Amino acid sequence: IMPEVGDRFSKAYYAAEARNWPFAAWQLRELRKLLKLCEVTRPKYTDDLEEYIVEDVEPLLAAIADQDFERFHSLYVAAVEFANELHRRWDKPWIVWKLPDAPPPDLDLTPIP
Repeated sequence: IMPEVGDRFSKAYYAAEARNWPFAAWQLRELRKLLKLCEVTRPKYTDDLEEYIVEDVEPLLAAIADQDFERFHSLYVAAVEFANELHRRWDKPWIVWKLPDAPPPDLDLTPIP
């Protein structure tokens, strides 16, 4: 599940950067569903995942709703830092997520008028 979470998270960033707000929001909503699924499959992580959803995903969705990329970017950087802190907390310090250097080549992120 987590590779798909990372994939959706990077697509959300690049969609927001392109000002494709509906696609960015959809990616984060789908990411949130995946994290909820993780709570079922790995209940020992529930508290941390809920914290991440409330403290990181929801504010990102709010920035998207406001179409505020500068705020989104700042929140995104903090969300990446916290995700990596969770990996350390879970004794998996070798998992260090980072935003890919480029948007996915298989998607046109241009906003639809």
